[in-house]
Amino acid sequence: MAKKKRKHLIKLNNKIKSMFQNKPFDSAILDFSDETLYGLMFVLELKGDSLERDDIIKQIRRVWSEGDYPTRKVIVDFLYEQSKETKAKQKSKVDLILSFLENIDTTPQEDEALLVEFMDKKANKITKEKVLNRLFYMRTQKILNRFSKEIDIQFIGADSFKFLQGFYLHYNQTPYPIVLEIEAKVDIGLNNLIKLNFNEAIKKLSLLKTEAVKSRITELLEFEDNIYKIGYLQDHLNEILPNLIKSPITNLYHTPIEFKYIKRIFKEQYSKLKLHKDYNYIKISKSYELEIYKEKLEYDVSIDYEKNIIYSSIWTNSIEQIRADIKEANELMIHNFNLFLENLKYDMVHNAQSINYPIDEIEKYIIRLIKPVVNSNRSLHLKQKIANRVLYYFGEEIKEIKAKQSRQELLAKTIRDFKKLFPVARSLNREIIFNVGPTNSGKTYSAMQELKKATSGAYLAPLRLLALEGYENLKADGINVSLITGEEEIIDEDSTHISSTIEMLNSDIELDVCVIDEIQMIGDRDRGWAWANALIGAPAKRVILTGSNDALYVVQEICKYLQEPLKVVQFERKNPLVLMKKATPIHKLEPNTAIVTFSRKDVLSLKSQVSKDYTVSVVYGNLSPEVRREEARRFREGESEILIATDAIAMGLNLPIKTLLFARDNKFDGFQRRELTTSEILQISGRAGRYGMHESGYIGALDSPTLGTIKNKFKGKLKPIELPIDVMASLEHVLLIGEILETDNLYNILEFFAMNMEFEGPFVAANIDSMMELAKIVDEYNIDLKTKYHFACAPVSLVSPYLEKVYRKYIKFIEQNKSVPFSTLGKLPKKAVTYQALLNAEDRVKEVSLYLWLSFKFGDKFLDTELAKKTRDRLNSYIEKSLRESNFDKYCRICGVNLSLNYKFSICDNCHNKMKIRRRKR
Repeated sequence: MAKKKRKHLIKLNNKIKSMFQNKPFDSAILDFSDETLYGLMFVLELKGDSLERDDIIKQIRRVWSEGDYPTRKVIVDFLYEQSKETKAKQKSKVDLILSFLENIDTTPQEDEALLVEFMDKKANKITKEKVLNRLFYMRTQKILNRFSKEIDIQFIGADSFKFLQGFYLHYNQTPYPIVLEIEAKVDIGLNNLIKLNFNEAIKKLSLLKTEAVKSRITELLEFEDNIYKIGYLQDHLNEILPNLIKSPITNLYHTPIEFKYIKRIFKEQYSKLKLHKDYNYIKISKSYELEIYKEKLEYDVSIDYEKNIIYSSIWTNSIEQIRADIKEANELMIHNFNLFLENLKYDMVHNAQSINYPIDEIEKYIIRLIKPVVNSNRSLHLKQKIANRVLYYFGEEIKEIKAKQSRQELLAKTIRDFKKLFPVARSLNREIIFNVGPTNSGKTYSAMQELKKATSGAYLAPLRLLALEGYENLKADGINVSLITGEEEIIDEDSTHISSTIEMLNSDIELDVCVIDEIQMIGDRDRGWAWANALIGAPAKRVILTGSNDALYVVQEICKYLQEPLKVVQFERKNPLVLMKKATPIHKLEPNTAIVTFSRKDVLSLKSQVSKDYTVSVVYGNLSPEVRREEARRFREGESEILIATDAIAMGLNLPIKTLLFARDNKFDGFQRRELTTSEILQISGRAGRYGMHESGYIGALDSPTLGTIKNKFKGKLKPIELPIDVMASLEHVLLIGEILETDNLYNILEFFAMNMEFEGPFVAANIDSMMELAKIVDEYNIDLKTKYHFACAPVSLVSPYLEKVYRKYIKFIEQNKSVPFSTLGKLPKKAVTYQALLNAEDRVKEVSLYLWLSFKFGDKFLDTELAKKTRDRLNSYIEKSLRESNFDKYCRICGVNLSLNYKFSICDNCHNKMKIRRRKR
């Protein structure tokens, strides 16, 4: 039976090779017509949401890759039959074309050319007239080609030809050899020319060629005479004229000039003009300043010129016209800008009549919104949508002014004094202790020792991984402790201590000691609110903070607001950090070295390079805590020599790093690419030279420019975190504002909170952009406000389309009041070999985290937690093995060519261009 099955497989594979011409299926399927693909989709019973060709191909590829022998046989048999039909249609086309030529004496070469020309056209589009016209054109071209070869010319258009002719251009008694491209007209027309005797036709063409040469000689002499008269050219001609021999010239006054000489000539004549070159154009611009409403606007006026126009202006001594163009363009731009402002101001005055809004305030409002646009675009040319935007925001402000009084009355009902949200903390006579110091100074160790002595306490960690380490640390000392994070709980019924992530603070259970780790995170744009909540609301008699000096001012101000005593304990680093004098190239790394960069792609790219010579561990933020911990263990226990990481290692990982090298001196922070701050460099550098492991830590970089930046910033002063501090909209706030606004639309509630909420004390409404983005989604579903709030707080990134789909699925189950199943994971390969496969696995781990997090909010609906945890274990093992053994090369999904990890697309440029050509043909 096995032999028979093997025979069938061999037969199928031979059929595939023959039909697909040894191409892989993913490429071969692109060669079939839309009609064939639609038919195959029907045969396979595929129900696509779209009938777009790309979508159909994607589904068929998936069925092929996942299909067994019978499925693949169905596909091959169908395509084979379609190929036979196509060949039959082609045969009928051949018969049709040859029938048109039945009474015409043609050569085999002509027959072949006509068949090639018409074979791709539909049969009903092939007519005798078209075939004969093509035959006449081919024969005409054959005669013209004979003329071309005889006297070295090239026919163009219906009655012209061109040729190349050498000349000498003389300047300062120096001859410069040049080649001119000359065009001449056939005065009797090409149709009459081919009717002549061959020798007569050649004689006629030679005469026309001679006359055209004479005309160009006259033009060349005029050009020589003209360049002597242009003063600004005299200093540059000896450098410019040698360029004339580089390529044939059609128009002498379009003779190319190297851009560096063009810039030099313009700078000598008009120093304020700036030139930039493009492929076909030269942009000429000038900077201006204009005062509007007592504010100065800086802008540029630019004109794109075809290069030939610039060349001509130089050779004809008319570059003054370009400056005149810029001046005229500036006057027109100012006129249109003033008209834009007048119309905008008129509309705003009209809209604000009922509230007597001052005109000078309207002008200030206009310039406040317009100035950033002008400065950003460097242009006074503003589109109507800018005016519409200003009018919209102004209209919203007027609306706010009208509603201000009633809104203030409503806001009086909300919780303005933030500390009152935490009644247990307010009832205690709390003492705040701040252990201040750099990394590796023992401040956290000291705090944990105090926690262990306490009869009850809590450790609040910035990361789930650190919460787990805190849990194990306390448990190792025989303390009954529970672990609580956003996605798991290990509850000891007899526990006196809790180790948790900071967001999981329980502000209702009184404790003796609470340790808040990494308090400088209070200044973080996205999570700082959690540290503010913890500092204000930790329900402990003694609250011990650990962190760096940049948080000292903020902590002091918050303690003043709380009217609670603050004791500051300074810690010093236990061993020194040494700045290296030279950059360290990749091939000269030593064991116990960590390389820090700031993106997952950079980490994996560096891993591919370093793995050639060293064993490597990697750590970056997108990895689950379990994988990060395993990678750190491998490095700590010597299984890997080098650690490549993002700044995910900057917080709390205890690693035997002797040397820490920066691969970059800048990072993208979600809004912009910027240089690292002194605080970031010191926090990351502190991971080197761990006390008890190395006498000193060494800080360096992979290249000299990066090392220079690190040295400068390393010696810089820590900038204190600034007030106010962000505080998050609590569930109490959301429910109360919803009641005030009489709405359960979470997005509107959060927007109201962000725009209007004012607090007593040094606080401001937090950056809740990501929460508001999720609110837009949850508002699409019919669920209550409290449920919406919990879903909007969930740890999910909408950057991943897969995670957004899962997120929506979970909400849908809750909307329908159903239990939410966890999707089982199919069989995994041994390891991920491509970058995309690794990303997919990381997304699935995030799916597990989301499911487990929601299970704590909706315990009666998210019941498959054990399956989720087992799936997480499988995925973590898969990712760990992949990180150890793979280099994550990226390949074109069509042809398989190797792509850079930083390349944006999943197919190469060559395949993309081929697809575009196919689409145009269709």
